[in-house]
Amino acid sequence: MHYILALYFSQVFHRGLSHLQYCPASATDLWRKLRHQRLSHGLPGFIRFVFFGMHGFLDEVLFTSLFNLVEKADQTLGGHTSLWSFLMYGSCSFVVEKLYFRLHFDRGWGTWQRLPIYICFVYTWEFTWGLALRQFDACSWDYSHYPHNFMGLITILYLPGWVFLSLYQDVLSNILLTIKCTRGAKCNGGEIGEVGPIKS
Repeated sequence: MHYILALYFSQVFHRGLSHLQYCPASATDLWRKLRHQRLSHGLPGFIRFVFFGMHGFLDEVLFTSLFNLVEKADQTLGGHTSLWSFLMYGSCSFVVEKLYFRLHFDRGWGTWQRLPIYICFVYTWEFTWGLALRQFDACSWDYSHYPHNFMGLITILYLPGWVFLSLYQDVLSNILLTIKCTRGAKCNGGEIGEVGPIKS
């Protein structure tokens, strides 16, 4: 098994990673070119989904460890997550990114105009997933002991965290917009659509 994993990382993962390149350019310019010139730019949807899912894993472990430190004085900084979180965070962030692109670039909405929509969507997403998982005794969270909770699935107590992550999501989306995974010519001056492998 270790040999198979090593083979995968050396021949598939690292080889694919070597063809990622960052093209410094304005996110607005990149989106305009992507929309109007229909250039193939940015990471594929599946890769973005996986990235957001893995990032959600990290966020949840970090958040629960800090929360346990404050609430329970747990100095081991032990955090936890669930495999379901990968699907939850991956799909939620993927949709929120689409909202960001449409609302910000297409409609010109500012941050504070988009934020209420993000928060409503995140709470709806968390409640829907929690309600579905609870039917199979697979829900990994229960907020019943927290104030201002609804059915133990969502709580206002986590609002600051969701606000922070929603704003951080926009930053991640702008960064991912400047990354391309193709073979071809080099990326010069932030010109999208022509990114080649990173030379070692």
